[in-house]
Amino acid sequence: MIIGYSEDDIPFQSRITYPMIRWIRLSKNLTQEQFGQACRIDQSVLTRIETGEIDLSLNYESRILKGCKRLNISDHTIQSIKELVQQTGE
Repeated sequence: MIIGYSEDDIPFQSRITYPMIRWIRLSKNLTQEQFGQACRIDQSVLTRIETGEIDLSLNYESRILKGCKRLNISDHTIQSIKELVQQTGE
């Protein structure tokens, strides 16, 4: 916590977006089940996150980013996927 501010005062800057999750997963040729295990997210929940049915909360984003580290998916790969998704308009 920053002195004089609550967490609600600080805007959340997401590092990943819904469409990126699928491409991050596919960059390692993983099923949703395999990627979900690495991220500690149930496959059915991961499906709903990928499609945008469930909000990509800070909690889920954190789990996904930790899963990426476990799978040795680099920040460079994540950034490249982000740029690709932005260019394709997904």
